[in-house]
Amino acid sequence: MMKRLRENQALFEERQLFGIRKLKLGVASVAIATAFSLGTVSGQITAAAESLTSVEPIDGAVMVKSEAADHDSKELPEATDISDIAGISDVTKVSAAVNADTVKEVQPVAVPLVEDQAQAEATDQSQPSSSIVPVTTDSSLETPEATSSEEPIAEQTLRLHFKTLPAQDLSSLGLWVWDDVETPSDQLGGWPTGATNFSLAKTDDYGYYMDVKLSAEQAHKVSFLINNTKGDNITGDRTVELISPKVNEVWIDGQELSYYPPLAQGYIRINYYRSDGHYDNKSLWLWGSADASMTSQQGAWPDGIDFKQVGRYGAYIDVKLADFNELGFLLLDERQTGDAVKIQPNDYIFKDLKNHTQIFLKDEDPTIYTNPYFVNHVRLIGAKQVSPSSIEASFTTLADVDKESLLKELKISTDSKEAVAITDITLDEKTHKAVITGDFSQAVATYTVTFHHESFQARPNWQYKDSLYAYDGELGARVREAGAKVDLTIWSPSADKVSLVLYDKADQTKVIGNLALAKGDKGEWSITLSADSGLGISDYRGYFYHYEITRNGKSVLVLDPYAKSLAAWNSELAKTDPSYKVAKAAIVDPAAIGDKELAFADIKGFHKREDAIIYEAHVRDFTSDQAIANDLKAQFGTFAAFVEKLDYLKELGITHVQLLPVMSYYFVNELANKERMLTYSSSDNNYNWGYDPQSYFALTGMYSTDPTDPAKRIEEFKQLVNEIHKRGMGVILDVVYNHTANVDIFEDLEPNYYHFMNADGTARTSFGGGRLGTTHYMSRRVLVDSITYLVDEYKVDGFRFDMMGDHDAAAIEKAFLAAKALNPNIIMLGEGWVTYQGDEHMPEQPADQSWMSQTDTVASFSDDFRNQLKSGFPNEGSPAFITGGARDIMTIFHNIKAQPTNFLADDPGDVIQYIAAHDNLTLFDIIAQSIKKDPSVAANAAEIHRRLRLGNLLVLTSQGTPFLHAGQEYGRTKQFKDEAYKGKVADDKVPNKSHLLVNEDGTPFEYPYFIHDSYDSTDAINHFDWAKATDTERYPESTTSQAFTKGLIALRRSTDAFRLASKAEIDQKVKLITVPNEHGIKAQDLVIAYQTTASNGDVYAVFVNADSNDRTIRLTGEFQALLAGEVIVDAKQAGTEALASPEGVVLTKDGVKLSGLTATIIRLRASQSDKGTLGAMTDQAAHHQEKLVAAQTAGEVSQFSSKTLPKTGTSQLDSLLALAGSGILAGLGGLVSKSKRR
Repeated sequence: MMKRLRENQALFEERQLFGIRKLKLGVASVAIATAFSLGTVSGQITAAAESLTSVEPIDGAVMVKSEAADHDSKELPEATDISDIAGISDVTKVSAAVNADTVKEVQPVAVPLVEDQAQAEATDQSQPSSSIVPVTTDSSLETPEATSSEEPIAEQTLRLHFKTLPAQDLSSLGLWVWDDVETPSDQLGGWPTGATNFSLAKTDDYGYYMDVKLSAEQAHKVSFLINNTKGDNITGDRTVELISPKVNEVWIDGQELSYYPPLAQGYIRINYYRSDGHYDNKSLWLWGSADASMTSQQGAWPDGIDFKQVGRYGAYIDVKLADFNELGFLLLDERQTGDAVKIQPNDYIFKDLKNHTQIFLKDEDPTIYTNPYFVNHVRLIGAKQVSPSSIEASFTTLADVDKESLLKELKISTDSKEAVAITDITLDEKTHKAVITGDFSQAVATYTVTFHHESFQARPNWQYKDSLYAYDGELGARVREAGAKVDLTIWSPSADKVSLVLYDKADQTKVIGNLALAKGDKGEWSITLSADSGLGISDYRGYFYHYEITRNGKSVLVLDPYAKSLAAWNSELAKTDPSYKVAKAAIVDPAAIGDKELAFADIKGFHKREDAIIYEAHVRDFTSDQAIANDLKAQFGTFAAFVEKLDYLKELGITHVQLLPVMSYYFVNELANKERMLTYSSSDNNYNWGYDPQSYFALTGMYSTDPTDPAKRIEEFKQLVNEIHKRGMGVILDVVYNHTANVDIFEDLEPNYYHFMNADGTARTSFGGGRLGTTHYMSRRVLVDSITYLVDEYKVDGFRFDMMGDHDAAAIEKAFLAAKALNPNIIMLGEGWVTYQGDEHMPEQPADQSWMSQTDTVASFSDDFRNQLKSGFPNEGSPAFITGGARDIMTIFHNIKAQPTNFLADDPGDVIQYIAAHDNLTLFDIIAQSIKKDPSVAANAAEIHRRLRLGNLLVLTSQGTPFLHAGQEYGRTKQFKDEAYKGKVADDKVPNKSHLLVNEDGTPFEYPYFIHDSYDSTDAINHFDWAKATDTERYPESTTSQAFTKGLIALRRSTDAFRLASKAEIDQKVKLITVPNEHGIKAQDLVIAYQTTASNGDVYAVFVNADSNDRTIRLTGEFQALLAGEVIVDAKQAGTEALASPEGVVLTKDGVKLSGLTATIIRLRASQSDKGTLGAMTDQAAHHQEKLVAAQTAGEVSQFSSKTLPKTGTSQLDSLLALAGSGILAGLGGLVSKSKRR
């Protein structure tokens, strides 16, 4: 059965997952900003428990009850290492002067947010904001003993202690982790579902805590944040620098982060560790900021305050402070006399009393440490060679570090330990990096950077390789002379040897040749196959090949990343032999295959991106319905079969067919694509959505009628594109450049290059594969060359970028320009969730929602529109506008205008308006979940359909670009209707990726399980149900919804009123009728009405009643003229023709009365309009618009002042100011416009 990317990571322990049963790869596009329920990071973050001892003040200082005997009568047990007491690593001795200016400390103990970090994000305005809830703790001073563990901390684990959490409902909070952890949260379901739910946390007297499993290799830092089920980044990004291998717990109190349990303000604990374990007659002499209650305990010199208490860090004294200026003290050995009484002859001076409540001393070391690991605060944490003359070193901090002192301590050496002279150093305190200049040009040398006792190899990184080996020549296999000659080129500058392994065209397991390639100046390796190659082949087309790359004595077989087709692929064999690890490339000449007349689409009425109506479909799903088996001539589930059902889409009226990924993906057995899967199952099936890419140039064989023929898939896909074009529609490809299925796919080609990199030069990963580093020259070439090839060869008309926010904006922009140069009507969209990681410490403008105000090339999906109308993860199923949850009317109106409230869209084409996609529950199923009504009851199904029609109407009458999921028009469901699953089943039988749906009384539906992410489900679950879409007799409600949606599409395409070209035009022509707090309309309500004016003067007024009760919308002022218009949409019908007897719609003398769950559209033609009424606003209408402008402006300001994007990054202050301003401009009727590039 099929294996998945994370199967080997042991991440699937049975845990509560908010209705999500398992986390498996499948949907790399699981929307990070789409609202997932917070899940458990199985196998990585575990909960533990601790208990605390009581604390009490002793003699004016707060001391801990201790079992230790009085120092006058007994010695403490001898210890040879501090780990005997505290479990701490080997002590690192650091010498320094002891005045306050040279104190060594871990900076900062109070860890600030990353620069420009978003502030704690507000909750949805429709819900009350939660307050910070302190954990109940002892009112006296917290101490180390007060956090002794009931359960020991496991090896390679970091325990995070939280004094407070930002909500009372722990189940609404999650811990999101990344960097040097065993499994980052983003590999476990996307944002925010990969987070571990705080309901699993345990408590001690300090607060809550969670355990995080560290990576197997030496960990240097762990980053984390607390998010909520809505996808808000509440705390902002936090980072724990693992300053010692023995760091295994930290304490967090708000923005303060400590390596020790913090004490109450006004105290400081002086910990003293002696390696000999002898603390008798050892004491402390205080002055400065010490409170009088402390100094009064001192007798005549040298009778200091004795070390009576012992803790995890040695003996200690808690010092009460009088102020936070400067504490002076000496360590004394009262057995000595004269100056020898001073254990350390110089005064200890500590000034940073506001930021620290414990300090640490050891033996005779003059250094005051602010961590119990006795580690200097400036540490080397990584190095990489960026050019022949520069090495970049990363440090924990460079605060207060000067160039001269760093030069004294920093060393560079070769493999042979030969020192290399440093000519200069440039420090960047913001990024914690130092660029070291010198002669590092020895080709065979690997340079080592050493600072104090830490060393790192400086691997040549992507910048180094770009500076020397950036290559612009041709890559891949190019066929000439009808296959008689083939030129092949691959780029791998670090390879010692590259060979071509050629396999027989009739048997991909049979090697028929092994030929060496020649290396070029830019790291490219080339060979030309011909009759002279000694293989006895006159036509190389159809033969298969790998490249064998030898590097440092090791060889690997790799896939040509530019291969245009592949041998049949079966991932089940991947681990059986090295030759099956990746697919074999095929030698093909795509230009000579398939339809020679293929051209770009000519779509009627499509002149700008707002004119598009996008329909998302999966190739297999569209024809896998067993009911149409006898109607198909071609094999079901293929490109060829898809062609046979295209007339349905033409008649539906959409402009673009968006295909889920069709490029080669990894986890599938293409040879079994003919096998139907008619039983209900949601795991371990030969099915895939395709978000685990193996190749960016070669099509998958899964949708070919003959996967063994590398030319057939090309031929059949070209036929599909051509047939779509013939019907006046375009083709959009869903592409997945953000990550690969397996990190080795590119790492084997050229290590430490193709992916975004960590500071230590290792690849950054996502969903088990590498994050393609599109800022790197050759990696960007892969993306741009792939886009260019697909447009040029297959004449496609657009692209949808999976996890687009993972890319830098410049790469996407370059791809757009390259595609547009070939196809002027290209359209691009993507998931603009704020997920960019890039190269560590190298920020770029991501291609996310924050970019939408800077570009008009690519659009982003609007999660705000989706969540307002129907809800989404992590609150999927909670009531939203079309499911009975009153929502803020101004927020919905902004979204209808393609002006979402969570990012700035300065052009309507920036916004993809959608409420359903392949991810998550279908629209029909989410409505059923939200209203808690089993669709097996006819009345319930009818209600679900009425709500579904409201949703589809809002999508298709909103500004921006509408997007529909296949089957959304008829009410597609992914219900698990297996007889064995009637009613609730045992936990170990629950289907993978399922939600359990219940009625209002809490009883389960008849078939209660619904699959929310069906990327590994059978045809029984995933098929497009043709009977529901077309059989009016058997499925009257479904076909009514289908016809209703079809009519709305026709209406949208008949006028430009719903697809205006600019924000200024929208602000002028789209007006809200239902102004909050007027005529019975509440600020949060279930009705909305608005009108829009077409360029020809026709006015369209949209009225939506999502209330179950009848509602009347009063029309005043200019809107009274609408009563003279014609009704073209009612509860069951939609289109462009007037309805003689509209159902559920009554026009009264002063308004519109709508039955429950009913919408209508009134068209007032320009020829009908009363110029006196519509040409100039009456005083009443003017007053109405003034109130609307005030509401818009106030709404925008309040929304943007209280929330930021769902991201782990920068503040959105600029967006706040920009949107507040845009609201004012909107009120001025669009007097200010902006010239935009299209």
